Amino acid sequence: MTMTTIKVPKVLRDRLHQLAVADGLTLAQEIELLMKKNAPRPEPRFGGFRSEKPLTSDEIEAKLTSGFGR
Repeated sequence: MTMTTIKVPKVLRDRLHQLAVADGLTLAQEIELLMKKNAPRPEPRFGGFRSEKPLTSDEIEAKLTSGFGR
């Protein structure tokens, strides 16, 4: 874990602290939770193909040339 200092208005810091206490989390954990809820990581743009069964080399070639169903 790294240590980072951010400067925020006192009102915002107090609100974050209140949320953390209410959730039983540290301030860092609360910020991470808020980030997950409001700024989720983007979905990967490449890959992501999963077959429902093992494929033969001919089936793999057919999938590759078809563009995975685009």
